[in-house]
Amino acid sequence: MRQNFFLVFIILTAKSCQGQGEINDSQQWSVDELKPQLEFFQSKVVIPSDFKADTVSLVEVNKEKAYLFRYTKDVNSDLLQEHFSFIVTQEMPYRILGFTRMDVKYLDRDLLSEEQTREIATKFLLEIDADLANSLENLWIDKHGESMVINQQEKLIFGMKYKCYRKSRGDYAWVIVGFDGSVITFERDIIWDNAANKRITQKWLHDSWILENDKKQQDVKG
Repeated sequence: MRQNFFLVFIILTAKSCQGQGEINDSQQWSVDELKPQLEFFQSKVVIPSDFKADTVSLVEVNKEKAYLFRYTKDVNSDLLQEHFSFIVTQEMPYRILGFTRMDVKYLDRDLLSEEQTREIATKFLLEIDADLANSLENLWIDKHGESMVINQQEKLIFGMKYKCYRKSRGDYAWVIVGFDGSVITFERDIIWDNAANKRITQKWLHDSWILENDKKQQDVKG
């Protein structure tokens, strides 16, 4: 019953992407169009029960259209606060381009060892996409922090990052593992400009990037 409610809910809040960092309320999709991507994601990853459906947006990732689903809690639900978000390609064959869980549960925790991180990350990658997993070379494993705002204060959540390179495509993928062995973040197909030392692939899972690019779009319009 809850799944059917969600499918109606996201139609009412549907958004579409107009450019790299701008999202406008201008499009609605049918249940049939959105359901396959949602079910595909849920076949691979469990959506945390304490997060509820919020919005879905049509975005562009490396010139490919995809749906960005966002779940939030009853509290701390604004941008830069707690959320569970994931991206699934619009067209088949579907691919999960990434997901992140910005959650206070990951504040101030002891982290796993490199060996534990490697074991969990490699198993996760094989389950999410075996072809991808078998084409990756692990570059390093290290502690990684992400910031969010709780009670108007910036807080850091931490995990162990398992960063990989795919030589055949020249792109990157990584998994960030939390203190309890759960996956905090997964991202794939990340294109990097080594000369400029900056990421090229859009960062739709990162609220700070969305806000920054919204501001740039407004500056251009102004």
